[in-house]
Amino acid sequence: MKKRTRACEECHRLKIKCDLSTSPAGAGCERCSRNNLACVPSAPRLQRDRISELEAQIRDLTAALRDQSSSTPSSRSPGSLLEDHNEVILSFLDSRIPLSKQQDLLHLFNDHIGASWPVIRLSTKVDYIRSKSPILLLSVLAFTATHLLQGTQLEVHDELVRETMQILGEEVISRGQRSLEIVQALLVAAFWNKTTRRGGASCYQLIQLAADMAIDIGIAGFSLQPSPVAYFDQHEDTTSAEARRTWLACFVALSSSSKSLRRPNVFPWNLHHQECLLYLESRGEPSDLLLCQIVRIKQLTQEISEQLGLFHLATFVDGNDHSTHTVIKTMKNNVEAWAAQIPPILTSSQTLQVWYHVTMVHIHEVALHTPTNKPSFVPPFIPGRIPVKYIPKPANIIFPLRTALEALVYHCHGVINTVTEMDPALVLNLPSFSFSPNIVYTLFVLVTTMVAATDPANAYGQCLPKDCFRIEECSVKLRGLAAGMKSLDPTLSCWTTRMVDATSWLEEWYKDYTAILRRYEMNLAS
Repeated sequence: MKKRTRACEECHRLKIKCDLSTSPAGAGCERCSRNNLACVPSAPRLQRDRISELEAQIRDLTAALRDQSSSTPSSRSPGSLLEDHNEVILSFLDSRIPLSKQQDLLHLFNDHIGASWPVIRLSTKVDYIRSKSPILLLSVLAFTATHLLQGTQLEVHDELVRETMQILGEEVISRGQRSLEIVQALLVAAFWNKTTRRGGASCYQLIQLAADMAIDIGIAGFSLQPSPVAYFDQHEDTTSAEARRTWLACFVALSSSSKSLRRPNVFPWNLHHQECLLYLESRGEPSDLLLCQIVRIKQLTQEISEQLGLFHLATFVDGNDHSTHTVIKTMKNNVEAWAAQIPPILTSSQTLQVWYHVTMVHIHEVALHTPTNKPSFVPPFIPGRIPVKYIPKPANIIFPLRTALEALVYHCHGVINTVTEMDPALVLNLPSFSFSPNIVYTLFVLVTTMVAATDPANAYGQCLPKDCFRIEECSVKLRGLAAGMKSLDPTLSCWTTRMVDATSWLEEWYKDYTAILRRYEMNLAS
């Protein structure tokens, strides 16, 4: 079968291959012969003519947009502009935060905030960032700094957050833009998520948008192919350190979201994640060492959740079963192995110490599970959700369960002690989405364990003495941390400040609970 030099009109219209018919009587193509169609060769159209036509259209559109921009007042909102979009964004930013303050905040991000949670790396030169990534700069300045650090009034701080979200929404939805800069800006807005007095965007939605866009621009590896409409939006260097770092940051965000919601990660760990991790460990910047350790413990958390059924709220894993503790032992050994391979330069990292203890709490949490109470271990972690009536009450406790309960209390204290010894400024620097919720989660688990052990009808009390929980001591420590954070963020413009301050419920709740328990014990004695 011979291929034609130029398709016929019908095949050209359908954009399919056009082959001459093998029939002796037919001069048309195979498709036209089968369908009894007149086979007419398509008219030639030189490519250079098409290019000239497109160039002329671009010139006309550019001129029309320039005329529209010059006739529009300078006071327009950034969310409604198309032409000179970056210029308008920078104009909006400059009118709220002076250029010199932008440079100071950029240094603060690189030296402290970004160093504490190195998912994004920025140049220290504000002029370079303004010219290359104005949306990312706006997101960093709006979300990672308190209004005191910004030097703004609270109303202006809230306006910065709202406008940043509006601009991101316009870029993603209205303009259909896809770029590494927007992925990074979405991640910043999710990790350091803020809610203004008028509400805010869901960090879970921001993370999903960032991950989907990362796939569309081609930085997620060959196993996750972009959608057809995004074919021409591929990032210019999908294997660069920045691209690999950004995709691992997406994994950290997705893993945190998965753990919080107790749902499977929609883009679980794969070979490309592993390749990115090994690349940054061997060729990345010094700050990538910390990121790689965070990625490793997040990957372990995902594996733990899958092995112990934590992602499936309807699946019950019995904490009083020897087979469960075989899995627990394996997971515990994996976490210990991770801790043992941490580079010496990071062994004193309080952030990694917190993740170590939180992961151990995650492993041993099954000791508190019943067939009906697993949804209680999903946010929000408030007193009303403590599963007082749905605590496991095994008649005979196996020895591994006793050990797991002791480990649960030990690691809960490990989290609270480590966090409350941290500099309040460091706690503020860490992401409000994936760090501070673990403090509240740990406190919730500790209180739940105490409720189980202090129930006179529960055999857990034989494993854990009442004085081992030290609830009052934990309350005092958390109150001190909250006071230090509020001195830096008195208006609670950062979610982390709000979440730590919200742990004040513990003190009043504990007083009420112990009073009820004391009356109950007195009634039993009489």
